[in-house]
Amino acid sequence: DHQQLAVLSHQTISNDLPTQIVASATAIANPLSPVFEKYMSTLSQYPLPTKMVTGAALATAGDAIAQGREDDDYDPSRGASFAAFDMIYRAAQHWLFPIIVELCRGQYLLGAAGAIGAAQLFDLSILTAMERSLASQLIIVPFLYYPVFFTFTGVMQGLTFEEGLDRAKQNFVPLMKRNLLFWIPVQYVQFCYIPTELQIPFLSCAGLAWTFILSIMAGSAKKYSSDEPEHDTYCVIGTESECVIPEEELFPP
Repeated sequence: DHQQLAVLSHQTISNDLPTQIVASATAIANPLSPVFEKYMSTLSQYPLPTKMVTGAALATAGDAIAQGREDDDYDPSRGASFAAFDMIYRAAQHWLFPIIVELCRGQYLLGAAGAIGAAQLFDLSILTAMERSLASQLIIVPFLYYPVFFTFTGVMQGLTFEEGLDRAKQNFVPLMKRNLLFWIPVQYVQFCYIPTELQIPFLSCAGLAWTFILSIMAGSAKKYSSDEPEHDTYCVIGTESECVIPEEELFPP
């Protein structure tokens, strides 16, 4: 009897475990529910401004985290350039995503799979999400996102056209590689699982991590500007008046 009671008790606990987990998660989320409901209401009434402000706030946070890892003081113009750029790009996404959704319904990847006799191996919904992700990453990103990013942030940080072009040449390929690795899976989830009205806020949240990567790799434009010398005073032999040699150059590796 005692063994049967123990088994029954264990089964009861096991059966109730999912309910307990859900109840605990709900209890934790309850304090944030009014905030989320208010955000959803604002998003419904003012979709474009809400998406733009969300993107700008999270981009500012991502850049601030990146700048916090650097030795220099916080650069407000750099933070402002990321916020302004993200607002513009979220507005562009607001208008471009419906076009991508309308034009990309999986027919191109399905046709490619059919050409090699593998069409029956893929679900159309999966092909559709992947096709939309690739359209965003292989068309919009290289031909719109990065040209606007390098131009806009360069101008706001005081670069000339030649300096901005040099910055773009040095950073475009490595950034594009990381972009594809990071954003193709994220945008697949976006197009496959996220409701349409929450897709851009979802991307803004993911963009918090991406802005950190972007800011670390290409955030500061100072090293590309000819207005700021690499050292405080140019040194030839190290004995000139007011010559300053960085510590890392005192003892060559």
